[in-house]
Amino acid sequence: MKSSGRDRTGESLLAERRKALVDKMIVLMETGEFHNRPEWSRYAFAPHNPVSNAVYKGGNRLRLMIEAMTSGYHDPRWLTYRQCQEQGWQVRRGEHGVACEKWIFTQERVKKNDHGVVIKDGNGTPEKETVYLEHPVCCWFTVFNAEQIDGIPQLEENESSHELDDVIRQLIDTSECPVYEKMQGQAYYSPGRDVIILPPRQVFKDDVSFAKTLLHEMSHSTGHEDRLKRDLSGLFGTPSYAMEEMRAELGSLFTETDLGLTLNAEHYEDHSDYLKSWISVLRDDYNELFRAARDAEAIADRLVSNYTKKQELEKDLQGKKVYSHKYSSHI
Repeated sequence: MKSSGRDRTGESLLAERRKALVDKMIVLMETGEFHNRPEWSRYAFAPHNPVSNAVYKGGNRLRLMIEAMTSGYHDPRWLTYRQCQEQGWQVRRGEHGVACEKWIFTQERVKKNDHGVVIKDGNGTPEKETVYLEHPVCCWFTVFNAEQIDGIPQLEENESSHELDDVIRQLIDTSECPVYEKMQGQAYYSPGRDVIILPPRQVFKDDVSFAKTLLHEMSHSTGHEDRLKRDLSGLFGTPSYAMEEMRAELGSLFTETDLGLTLNAEHYEDHSDYLKSWISVLRDDYNELFRAARDAEAIADRLVSNYTKKQELEKDLQGKKVYSHKYSSHI
């Protein structure tokens, strides 16, 4: 089903569905389940389409993550009813899908001159041009999780080969600002000094908690004016502070799942005050969750790109060492 983002069935439906998602998110926060519930599959937090190979991003990613949380899905694959039919698979009777947004920002139209006359090429064919819409259009598509579908091949999970010490080392190595461990009681990113300060690793509950806190502070650091340029001036307890915390938390979660990591642990800091401020901001403006999700994707894209480039460089250097050793052994 498709609908315009400007009419009654489009604009009001968009508001209704976004508010419903925010309400679900608030319930998860109020019950303390948003951050830490071991039985949830972090693998399912990286939703993608196995037919089109599309990766769901931003607000749609949040929709599918929250549906996976509340329905207990472990499979990250989501696809439309038509795609199931084309593959010879079948959505089970009585199953309900998740409606996702698709925004149309451009439109192809026939090219005209200043007098409204159609411009044609040498063969007499009207020329076309792509223009940006003054009012982008929201269309809807519904997807089903693989666990709702009969006949779909079993999920092939790639076993993670990440060693936590290596993960921590590479995260620190790829940080775009210095990371210092100091004997003090807070973990934070300082925008003015452009540094990350963490308590010593040994005072954390475990290395997973250290890695998760490090990733959260690295997410904040992407907002520096020389990087993604977010507002980092908010003081604790203010709406702008809560908005940035939400972005850093979602950004670190997206990064974690995109890297195939499983960091089931709390941060060094207590989340209770953060959650209260997030809930207040979301209740004031439910669209803020979708803006935060958009910014969180940008955070994750930057951190993942830096991390994978470092891995690729290390593999390349290791390959050169092996080649050099083999070559020298034959001299």
